[in-house]
Amino acid sequence: MPEGLALHGRSSLALCLLLYACGDDVPAPPIGEQGLQTSESAGRSFEDGLYERNVVFMTVGADSAIIVPWFFRASSSAEGVEREVEGWLQRGGLWEPFFGDQWSSEPTRTPSRIQPRGSMDLVVGVGGTLERILFEEGQRQLEVVIGEGTSDWSGNRGETFRVHRGEAVFGDQRVEGVVLDMNRARFRDAPEPGEWIFLTGPRRLAILIVSPGGSPAYTAWGRRGEDEFRWPEVLMSWTTVRSFETARRDVPVEWLIRSPNGELEVTLANAGMELRAPEGQGPVLPVDGLFQVTGSVVLGGESLEARGLVRHVQG
Repeated sequence: MPEGLALHGRSSLALCLLLYACGDDVPAPPIGEQGLQTSESAGRSFEDGLYERNVVFMTVGADSAIIVPWFFRASSSAEGVEREVEGWLQRGGLWEPFFGDQWSSEPTRTPSRIQPRGSMDLVVGVGGTLERILFEEGQRQLEVVIGEGTSDWSGNRGETFRVHRGEAVFGDQRVEGVVLDMNRARFRDAPEPGEWIFLTGPRRLAILIVSPGGSPAYTAWGRRGEDEFRWPEVLMSWTTVRSFETARRDVPVEWLIRSPNGELEVTLANAGMELRAPEGQGPVLPVDGLFQVTGSVVLGGESLEARGLVRHVQG
C-alpha cells in the first residue's frame, strides 16, 4: 500500500474512535477529514478529544415560549476528563441558569458519556438511550422527557442531530414540546464549532442551522410535515447588531438565513438574550450567548411562523 494511503487510513480510524464514543446508544456515522491534516491526526485517539452534547426542550405553539437547554461538555486527555454541565430555563424572555458545575473524572474509554452530578440526574433506557434529565433542589423540580424520535440528521464530521417529541415537567405541571439531542466531537486543535440555531413551528416544522467552524458556511436541515430537507450550504447575515461592551464586540439581534437555491429563507429577531464574556487574552473577549428568537421560515414558497434558540459564540 502506498505510504500516503496508509497514513490516511490511520487518521480516519482515529477520527472514527473519537466520534464512536460521542453517542450513548449508537455509533456516529462516518466523517470526512475536512479541517484536519493527516500528518497531525495519524495515530491519535479519543484521549485528546473535546465532546459536546446539547439537549434542548422547546414548546411548540404554546402562548408562552419555554426553552430548557442542557449543555454537556467534556475535554479528555491521558490524565482524565474535565467536565462541565449547564442547565438553563427561558420563560417570558428571561434566561435563568438553574444548574452549573465543573469537575474532573478519571480517564475513560467513553469520555463523552454524560454523567449525573449533584441535583442533576439521568434516566437511561435499554441500549444506553437517554430518556430523561431530572433536576431537583429543595422544592424545585424540573424534568425533561425525551420521547419518540421524529428526525435523525448527521453532519459531514460525524455530528448527530436527533429531534424527538418531548415534555418538560415542572413539579405537577407537564408541558408538551420537542427535544433536540445534539452530539458533536472534535480533536482539541481542530477548528472550534460555531453558533447553531434550532427552530420550531406549525405543521411539525423543525429547522436546524449549524456552523461547523473553520468556515463561514453553515449547513441546515429541516422537516415540515412528513417532508425532510437538507441544505449543504446556507448563507447567514446579521441584519442588525448591538454593542456588547463587556467583550468589546458587536452581537446580532436580527438574522437572515438563505439557501443559494432560494428554497429556504429564515428571518429572526431577538426576543430575550443572555450574554457572557468568558476570560480571554487581549482587549477583545470571547462571547457566549443564548437568544430566544421569533420570526418566519419561508420553505418552498410557504411562509410559517417560527421561534426557537440561537446558541451564539464568538471566539
